[in-house]
Amino acid sequence: MHEKRIDRLISAMQTRGADAVLIASPENRFFFSGFTGDTGAVLVTEKSRTLFVEQRYTLQATMETSGLSIVNVSGGLYNSINDTIIGDGVKNIIFEDSYFTVSNYRSLKRNLRYEELIPAGDLMLRLRTVKDSGEIELLRQAAAITDDGFSYIRGLLRVGETEKELSLKTELYLRERGADGFGQKPTVVSGTRTALPSAVSTAKELAFGDIVVVSLGVMYNGYHTDCSRTYFMGSADEKCRELYENVIAAKNAVFAEAKTGAACRGVDMTARQALTDAGLRETYCHSAGHGIGISARELPYINLQSGDTLCTNMVVSLGVGAYESGYGGIRVTDTAVITPENAAKLTRNPEEIVVL
Repeated sequence: MHEKRIDRLISAMQTRGADAVLIASPENRFFFSGFTGDTGAVLVTEKSRTLFVEQRYTLQATMETSGLSIVNVSGGLYNSINDTIIGDGVKNIIFEDSYFTVSNYRSLKRNLRYEELIPAGDLMLRLRTVKDSGEIELLRQAAAITDDGFSYIRGLLRVGETEKELSLKTELYLRERGADGFGQKPTVVSGTRTALPSAVSTAKELAFGDIVVVSLGVMYNGYHTDCSRTYFMGSADEKCRELYENVIAAKNAVFAEAKTGAACRGVDMTARQALTDAGLRETYCHSAGHGIGISARELPYINLQSGDTLCTNMVVSLGVGAYESGYGGIRVTDTAVITPENAAKLTRNPEEIVVL
């Protein structure tokens, strides 16, 4: 699996006129090697594939990777990398310009032996956009854990419970179900605060008549999910129901449009047009979605500025929200895989209106 990914990286590297790629970011390091340690670097050249780690990670690296030489950097990271650079005749090195700080970049220039440092741009991010079958299976498993989380929290939503208490209980439950972590910890937002698309859980108590937006997403074996559902405490008046139905209709239109070959910009426009037709254009204040995988938010970005096109087996977080200041908001999102027919949901919680 990782060998095929590195082969694709080498092909892209050669197209850029380079003869090596230096990888240091945790996400890309994991994608191309499988190594999950906190520190380390991967150097890929036309002749070798090497993982440089501190001695405390040597055994872990041996257990988690295959097809890479493991080098202990006890003599210094740059010295170890230079040994490989010299041995392989490396001259031009692609580096992760979006990851390295100015200080890191200066260290590279000062310590590495090369003729040219070439910025990677989004090279490695684009190699991650289309998921292989193994990645999709891990995302399915992560989605199943996420679905369990929604089933669990629905049973906890009661008047008098606080947003924070509910979030903490759900976080513990998800970890017990197998979640390794979270791109964003479970969030419960209620009442008029649901009009804030990026609100966090507070000590506010749930009250009768509240709209409640729950956002859950887990990390499982390195892969993330993202899902949101909206519930109603005790009652849902005509305005709530109409708003909810319009959001669901817009979401369904988005999922139908988000298929192989669709322009990301066009998918976002679909959400905007559906809400505009319902008289709700001013309630929509974010994009229709983004890629998801090793990072909780990654390429492709499904917004009006995007020039990307959706491809089969891209995995995305996709949904619609409508927010009215002083009243509240509705948001329904799912993690989905792009197919030639539509965006097929991986998270599968029911979407019908729920009054608790």
